[in-house]
Amino acid sequence: MAVFQPIAFRIGNEHYGMDISKVSAIENHLDVVRIPNSSPNIKGIINLRGEIIPVVDLKAKFGLLASATLSSRFIIVNLDNMRVAIEVDEVEEIHSVEEDSLVEMPSIATNSNCNYFYKVVKEDKMLILLIDPNKLLSQEEQEIAEKLAKEE
Repeated sequence: MAVFQPIAFRIGNEHYGMDISKVSAIENHLDVVRIPNSSPNIKGIINLRGEIIPVVDLKAKFGLLASATLSSRFIIVNLDNMRVAIEVDEVEEIHSVEEDSLVEMPSIATNSNCNYFYKVVKEDKMLILLIDPNKLLSQEEQEIAEKLAKEE
């Protein structure tokens, strides 16, 4: 019996995942309104059915080259105090993960700048880095995102 269900997504050639219980929606193309002089990791805001939601640019946060694709999607995530949209290259699938396929993130691969990675899923020949969405934003990014979300 599966102990964990992450939604897997891809950014570039890398595979990431997030607990499906934190995800409220997956959206196709949405128009992002860019916010000048904001955090480089906050791409802008979207209007999702009347709700203003900040967009987190994981490519920028992870230091990857940015380029939107036709398969780009927005994962709408419920954080402790707000909702954010995370733009990814492709949403793959919801996995059912057994306990023996989950391992702790190696300590050498974590530091204060990337403490949002907390586990790794070993599945076949693929590794999926699991992200804790509540740790994804720095304090500064969270404050910016909260301000953007409130400015409806």
